[in-house]
Amino acid sequence: MQQSKIRQNSFLLLLVVFGLFIASQLLGFLSGFLGALTLYFFLRKPQDFLEKRYRLSKVKSTLLLLLGSFLLIVVPAGLIIGEVTARLAEVVSHSQEVLQSINAFITQQEQRFGFEILTAENLKQASAYVTAAATSTVGVIANSFATVAVMYLVLYFMLIHRRAMEAWFYAYLPLEDNHVALIGKELNALVVSNAAGIPATAFVQAILAVICYAILGVDDLLFWFCATAIAAIIPLVGASIAYMPLAVLQYTSGHTTQAWVILVFGLVVLGTVDNLVRLYIQNKWGDAHPLITIFGVIMGVNIFGFMGLIFGPILISLFILLVKIYMREFHVGGLAYPDDSEAKA
Repeated sequence: MQQSKIRQNSFLLLLVVFGLFIASQLLGFLSGFLGALTLYFFLRKPQDFLEKRYRLSKVKSTLLLLLGSFLLIVVPAGLIIGEVTARLAEVVSHSQEVLQSINAFITQQEQRFGFEILTAENLKQASAYVTAAATSTVGVIANSFATVAVMYLVLYFMLIHRRAMEAWFYAYLPLEDNHVALIGKELNALVVSNAAGIPATAFVQAILAVICYAILGVDDLLFWFCATAIAAIIPLVGASIAYMPLAVLQYTSGHTTQAWVILVFGLVVLGTVDNLVRLYIQNKWGDAHPLITIFGVIMGVNIFGFMGLIFGPILISLFILLVKIYMREFHVGGLAYPDDSEAKA
């Protein structure tokens, strides 16, 4: 008996080491896997509808959904990112001119207020930072093509083998079936709330911002719409990455009133939209506490990169859910938990 236990533990250790080795080698594809999981939760019900309503085969329904999601999600996102990437390439090639404009603005403010804001050393560091940041961003966007390819490859097999994959989880997860179903239901709600809530909030901010810019007579509205939409996705700083540089550009061009209007509009209106709409959507669809969303995004970006915006809050919410299930499953503390009878619905 003791020897059998040792053999079992040794084999388990071998599996863990082997699994960690494989995971470490595939770490570069993590964003693609997470993207496939995100789209899977959006497409599993439409696939079921197509197969039942229109009698499509698994292959036909899967290919149709992959094509539809590519045209509705990837293509528009690619056009927006491409517009911003082109300008970032210009920033890289003309970084000195950009920094000279910024330096002229700061020098003007130093003369106005009578104290030094930026030293020559700081300007040199800023030049290196702007060039490095822009180059890094262009590189990340270039790598996104590989991420999209991996995402759709994984998603294809997830949809083709959807029922077998879900049955595997019911069979092998060490939980009661109703708790496995509850995890799936909660995970679906969390993914949908984050994956839909973040782009929806960014889109609303970009629309409001471009209306304000159009009224003020700002040129190149398409670029500023794209820049605001992308910036609004970034946690904490959000759309300020777009509207603050625009305000500075307006100010240095002599449009002082427009600059202050953009700054105030961004801080008040866009800041309110970012805080209220994002938290409302995520709370309504995923029932996530605002603190879970905030700290989850901070943690997730450090771990997963861009996809951490979605999966950071999910990890924290899933951990809390697993704690509740553990306490219920093993009768710890007499914790009351909602009825799970509809979990499989």
